[in-house]
Amino acid sequence: MIIKDKREDLTSYLEDTSNIAGQATVLYIPEKREEVSSIVRKCIDGNTPFTVLGGHTGTTGAAVAQSGAVISLEKLNRVIGLNPQQKTIHIEAGATLEELEEEAKQFNLTLRASPTESLAFVGGALATSASGVRGFGYGSIRKYVREIEVVLPTSEVIVVQRDRIKAHGRKFDFKLQGKHFEFELPSYKMPKVKSQAGYFIKDDMDLIDLFIGSEGTLGVITSCILELQDIACDIFDGLVFFKEKEKAYQFIVHIKELKDKDLLQPASLEFFDNNSLEMLKNEYSFIPEAEAAVYFEQESDSEQNYEKLIDKWAQIIEEAGASLDESIIADTPAEREKVFSFRHSLPQMINEFLRQNKQVKVATDIAVPWENFRQMYDFYYQKAKEIDIDYVNFGHVGQAHLHFNFLPKTDKENIQAKKYLEIFCKKAVSLGGTVSAEHGIGKIKKEYLKLMYSNKDIKEMARLKRYFDPYCLMGLDNIFDKELLCKI
Repeated sequence: MIIKDKREDLTSYLEDTSNIAGQATVLYIPEKREEVSSIVRKCIDGNTPFTVLGGHTGTTGAAVAQSGAVISLEKLNRVIGLNPQQKTIHIEAGATLEELEEEAKQFNLTLRASPTESLAFVGGALATSASGVRGFGYGSIRKYVREIEVVLPTSEVIVVQRDRIKAHGRKFDFKLQGKHFEFELPSYKMPKVKSQAGYFIKDDMDLIDLFIGSEGTLGVITSCILELQDIACDIFDGLVFFKEKEKAYQFIVHIKELKDKDLLQPASLEFFDNNSLEMLKNEYSFIPEAEAAVYFEQESDSEQNYEKLIDKWAQIIEEAGASLDESIIADTPAEREKVFSFRHSLPQMINEFLRQNKQVKVATDIAVPWENFRQMYDFYYQKAKEIDIDYVNFGHVGQAHLHFNFLPKTDKENIQAKKYLEIFCKKAVSLGGTVSAEHGIGKIKKEYLKLMYSNKDIKEMARLKRYFDPYCLMGLDNIFDKELLCKI
């Protein structure tokens, strides 16, 4: 175990891409999973709040400590085992998604639902139920988790396997590793969209799903077993540029209709508005004059079908009014890398812009039911006309989920942006949506969670956390205020 308590050694452990400032007095870096339990016990004995840190890739400050201890999982990065017959990988929480893929590819396997950020830790991906570009085809990482090892905030260690322990309605009553657990779940109903806002709760749910997406508040995930899939026979990417934003939208609608009819199954479907393209032009000279772009990823199960799919996409692109000459069908490794880089560069550019201007991230993570998406989409641009702040709008349009990112240059602009962010969140909730579809609530979006759930609902979340964290020490101020937790 590594322990550091000098201020200069802690600085780099007190940040993520949200750009909020952190504070801590001690850093623990366990080198064995068994050490995590002893660290938690030490924090309990010293009444020291503790925050679990992964790969610093979060966007909401959930892993940014505000006091006490930081527990970094960076040394827990071993692949414990890979079973090519069962297509599973047993891996520690501090391994990156990139390292997971490198190991899996040796057996022609992959995690098809792998979240967008390859440098994220596996544990962090589970703690936020991460998804990403491939969510359109494969959903979030949640559905591929078979087992987790968790150090509870009481320092006890449990192993939770999928399909072994389920709630009866909204109540759990079970024994695990010699301990009896009995508790009630919150009574709220989650929206019928992808959502990472508060605890995942539903009738008769699996116990494992309670810990997945709990944002470092219910336990430290130290390892897991994930389902893997065969690598596709072949893959190509597309980047389609449109002179008119409306034609891009209608193209998206058409692809959604084809997918719903099982006539086309892209893994990804992403949107970029004009402002996004203008920001990207600084690095990608191939971008033509365009009002919008749509990115897709298409897998094929055979070489014969691969050619048919390329021809089919080419036809759809032309019929949509886009130019094939200006569009990119990336069917070689070099072309795929170029398009892949294009898609993943924008979030990094946004984070760097905010860092240079010393601004906290102000962005939507909103998803709404598809039948209401056009209203949300139009609302963004209606309000954008009122906003005297630069912005970009892009993201997972296939799941009715866009990231409207403000680009404030001053504290005054940041305050104004937050007011509009609240307006966007209220609109999303009114349309049956969520204020956070994939990045979680963390520390910076707690006020928006209150737009989605009542005081009673949030108190029930706090009561659930208090059951697992009776000392009120773990992941404080994530999801809800620590003052509420300690009153329960």
